[in-house]
Amino acid sequence: MKKLIVSILFVFLSASVGAIGQTINEGQKIYQEANTAYQKLQFEKSIQLYEKLLKEDFHSSDVFYNLGNAYFKNGNFAKAILNYERALKSNPDDEDVIFNLKIASLKVADKIENVPEIFYKKWINKLSLIFSSASWATILIILSWLLFGSAAFYIVGQSIATKKIAFISMLGLILLTSGTAIIAYRSHAINYVDQKAIIMATSVYIKSSPDEKGNDLFILHEGTKVDLLDQLNNWHKIRIANGSVGWMKSEDIEKI
Repeated sequence: MKKLIVSILFVFLSASVGAIGQTINEGQKIYQEANTAYQKLQFEKSIQLYEKLLKEDFHSSDVFYNLGNAYFKNGNFAKAILNYERALKSNPDDEDVIFNLKIASLKVADKIENVPEIFYKKWINKLSLIFSSASWATILIILSWLLFGSAAFYIVGQSIATKKIAFISMLGLILLTSGTAIIAYRSHAINYVDQKAIIMATSVYIKSSPDEKGNDLFILHEGTKVDLLDQLNNWHKIRIANGSVGWMKSEDIEKI
């Protein structure tokens, strides 16, 4: 009976592994076809193939980046910016993506100046992008254990010298742990809490309230990046780089 169960499990596992391998191979095949189409200047075809990959959950910085390039070559700058931003979310340090995003952003009609950030917030945001949120969480855990270890040495230490070293270590680790906790929280917020989107409509009036009767506050154009603050039915409350806030229809944006 045990042998039968083991045999069934082995067959099931082999079939699962084979199915996964076949799916990966199929994804790689589509990816190569998309790259070939792009090299042949068949941008519409390459876009369809890259989008097919994404629909089948083959998400990666390279796929988003290549799709952004294909959209850029095809003249759809809003979609190019959207996919460059998605590529950056997966790989914040990719210089090619950063450069191409800057080039694509020059095609956007709206030139909005950023509200100057307080210096310490700017430092925290930059530090939070050095590692992934998972890496920052791991560092925080390690520092926490080191802090507990220093506290234990301070409590059980027999000599004054040992207690002094443990006490100094505790102070340093408290500062490091506190700072890392702030950075880890910000990294998590950037990746999983803060929501941003790209405007896809050619032009759209931003309203004072979430309805058609709201006053027109200002107008934005395709490719502009906005922060998503709230949602009510099919309306989103948005904020742009200069701090201006208003409401727009959800159908006119795509989330990064």
